[in-house]
Amino acid sequence: MDIAEAKRRAQVGPKALLARRAFTLTISLVSTFTIARLVSPTDYGLANMSLIMLAFAVTLRDFGMTNALMRKGSISQAEMSFVFWFNSTTTVLLTVAIGIASPWIADFYGQPIIVWTILASLVGFLFSGIASQYKAMLSRNLQFKRLALIDSASLFIGFLSTLVLAYLYRNVWAIVLGNVAQLVSGAIMYVGSNRWKPDRPARPENLRELLAFGANTSIYSLALFAAGNAAPIIIGRFLGAAPLGQFNRAQALFQIPTLNIVQPIAQATLPFLARMRPHPDEYRSAYLGLVRRLCTFLIPASAALCIVAVPLVRTLLGDRWHDAGLVLALLAPSLAAVGFGYAAGDLFVSQNRSSELRTLGVVDMIVRIVAILIGVQFGIAGAAVGFSAASIFMAFVRVFASGRTGPVGGRDQLRSGLPGLLLGIVAATGAGLGLLLSYQFMWSDAVTSIVGFAVGGVCTLAFGLIVRSTRVALIDLFDAIGLGKIVTLTGLRRFAVK
Repeated sequence: MDIAEAKRRAQVGPKALLARRAFTLTISLVSTFTIARLVSPTDYGLANMSLIMLAFAVTLRDFGMTNALMRKGSISQAEMSFVFWFNSTTTVLLTVAIGIASPWIADFYGQPIIVWTILASLVGFLFSGIASQYKAMLSRNLQFKRLALIDSASLFIGFLSTLVLAYLYRNVWAIVLGNVAQLVSGAIMYVGSNRWKPDRPARPENLRELLAFGANTSIYSLALFAAGNAAPIIIGRFLGAAPLGQFNRAQALFQIPTLNIVQPIAQATLPFLARMRPHPDEYRSAYLGLVRRLCTFLIPASAALCIVAVPLVRTLLGDRWHDAGLVLALLAPSLAAVGFGYAAGDLFVSQNRSSELRTLGVVDMIVRIVAILIGVQFGIAGAAVGFSAASIFMAFVRVFASGRTGPVGGRDQLRSGLPGLLLGIVAATGAGLGLLLSYQFMWSDAVTSIVGFAVGGVCTLAFGLIVRSTRVALIDLFDAIGLGKIVTLTGLRRFAVK
């Protein structure tokens, strides 16, 4: 694949993935205000206890081999076959190990039902592990439209299964079995969409290099998992299932922007960065453009969410989820940090700096766990504050560590995020004014949420179009998410250069 074709696919990729994420967002929102009204916070907490264990196993099963291949410009059939058999073997071994360990996991949480929810969840884990190589190949080959279609179909199957079971039984099994249905259906479609077949197991010539890189990225993935899931694990252990359920729903809403905007844009960039490594100028331009787009969206969204989170959650989930609204407001500042630091890991992977990535992951894990352990002494709100404080601190560490060497410096990354920071200040001010107006007239939570976001959004857009640096950043973001034609038709593209 030449540079021109790689660029074309990389430009089309985010739009296809964002279209899929738009569907995902719709399903997520419908799921949030339907299933959360049928299933209690305690049941959500119980499901989260078992699903965390499976998420942990996902980080182990390929030993970083997928990343080891993704960073390379070309991959041989022998390498792909080796990774397939490696992933399949580790998946089976982990399935058996987790099944044996399930009674001890249930004892850790003090919830006997966790044994059975884990055993049921292992079915989905087994199927998805065997199909993981096929999914990675779609991404590697920049076939984002097919990837988006399969993800959307499996998500809908999972949601429909969860909704039906929640309506019939209203317990933890609706969430667990719905997740299994999503993973199994997705695995079947990934395998069926690709004609590739593995060769017999054989040792590739560069096995030592693959294992070394895989080991470092695997340690990083494990550390990142521990950092990202420390809060639910600690809350479940010290505060119980009901507070964990509140935190889980807040975290699910908090992750909507990351899953539906950030990941699609970043997912299309990593394979492109790997191919552009021999071309420093193209590489630098692509990465800084990614940081600018992420910050332009996430920092204003973070600022507005801090202001309107409580009435928003009460509107979506009902009054019994008030604590989840408070947690969401306290988690929201870390969204701004995601804009700066989310994609820094891609620099380490694409520049073959796996040992630095490993060290960074371990530091992130330690900082976050310590912060949450301190915060949980003050309840779930304290845990959320600890999570956000650690996220913001580590975002700056990731930026400056990634910029120590290579074509992209830390200061370059921070400068790319400045337009988003300006927009964030305006968004917070506008959302605050909308909230004060709503409280003055004693409007409902639903109206208050809409007014807060609307005023914040209008102020952000107006300011963004007036100031040149933010205007260019906004237009770049619109192009990335498929709104470029609107920009052209309204004349904003000509206005941007003035």
